Amino acid sequence: MKRAIARTAEEMHAYRANITLAILAGCVLAAAFYAVSLYSLISHTVALRQIEGSITAVSSEIAGLDSQYLALSSAVTPDMLAAHGFSAGQVSLYITRSAPTASIPALAQGGHEL
Repeated sequence: MKRAIARTAEEMHAYRANITLAILAGCVLAAAFYAVSLYSLISHTVALRQIEGSITAVSSEIAGLDSQYLALSSAVTPDMLAAHGFSAGQVSLYITRSAPTASIPALAQGGHEL
């Protein structure tokens, strides 16, 4: 009887050791997964902040170029164009509207003529 109890106890210790090792291995895997996920989150956040900085820089450049364009385009007049040798273009041929779409002004304003 003592041998059966001793053998059962030895088997229980072996199972207990295997179960403990399995739990420890699971904890190590979970900790590794957590570390990788945390690193990924931090790297994506840093990259996002860098991209937002680049977007801000590009937006300010676009705003500057837009203001320059508006200043230059408002300075263009027919007299200035004539001074540089440009002349007004002459239209030689007009495209006529067909009769069904000519009677619908909203259609023509929307740009859906055929």
